[in-house]
Parts: sequence; structure tokens; C-alpha cells
Amino acid sequence: MKMIIAVIFLGILMHAFAKDCQLQAAVTNFDSKQYFKMSPVYVTHSKYGPEKTVCQEYKTIKKGDTPKTRITAGLKYPGLHIPDVECTNKPKNGKPGQFDVECEAKGRNDLKMLLETSVIDTDYKKYAILQSCSKTGNAAEDIVVLQTSKDQVDQNIKAVFEKLKWSLDGWYSRAKVTCDNKKK
Repeated sequence: MKMIIAVIFLGILMHAFAKDCQLQAAVTNFDSKQYFKMSPVYVTHSKYGPEKTVCQEYKTIKKGDTPKTRITAGLKYPGLHIPDVECTNKPKNGKPGQFDVECEAKGRNDLKMLLETSVIDTDYKKYAILQSCSKTGNAAEDIVVLQTSKDQVDQNIKAVFEKLKWSLDGWYSRAKVTCDNKKK
């Protein structure tokens, strides 16, 4: 049962699409130190899913020189526990704002996932738009909006979406998800 739950969680992290995933360019003049200070952040929107029942909170933790991100998830389904996932972010050489990421479910050394990520945009204070491509299995992709506030969409995000000719209306919103039942 625990293996099934862990697999479900990794599926939530990377919604599978059978297409090639190419990283988009990262934000110009990316500042890693400022980016990893923005914590905690919450996934408020996802381009490819999953449904609206998942709360995801990202917290940056420092272990040595390499920043790690702990992802805590909560579901609206009582009694279902999804383990925290800890991800190590290694900057890609010559590509500021892009990372090779290795994620591992806490307490499950046998459950690992490799990703590439790109910080498409951020203000280093309230939001970031993060693309991720799975390197484990098929080439799954997602783009998520991370915000320090779970309650509203920052005006800067709306401007970025307009510039990129994207519409939040077509994305999966987490506006009605509560994080109250996630493991503390």
C-alpha cells in the first residue's frame, strides 16, 4: 500500500504526457541565492494537472552548499498519507536558473525521480513559474505557479502570462484546496 501511495505522489509531481519535454529558457539574470530564500511557496496553478485535490508546499532547506527542496503534499482524502519528498537541486553548468534535480521520497530510498527544471520567471519575493521535465521514464512535463500566498494570484503573474500568451483559465487551479490536512 505504501508503494502505491508513493507512486501516486510521484505521479502527482509529474503528470505523464507522451511527448518530448524541452526546457524553456530561464529568467534573465537568475539569482540563485534570492530564489532559494523564497520559502515556503505553494503550487497555486498547474498547466497539466493533477486535479484540484492536492496541496503542495515547497520549503528550501540548506544542507551543505547544495540547496534542497522539501515538498510536502496534502490531500482532501482523510487517511491517505503521501510521504514528503526531498529534492537536491544541482545547477546546470552555464545555464543559470536551470537545475538537474534528484528527488527521493522520505523513508523510501528505493523511490527516486530525476528531473530537469527551469525557473521561467520569478520576482524572488512572492512568486515563481517553474517548468519541470522528468528524466525518469517517459518525458513528462509540467509548469507550475509557485506563490508565497495561497489566496490570490499575484498581478505580476498575470502580466507574465499575458506576455507569454498563456491564460490561467486553462490551467488547473488549487484555489479551493486547503493545506490543513497535510502532515506538519
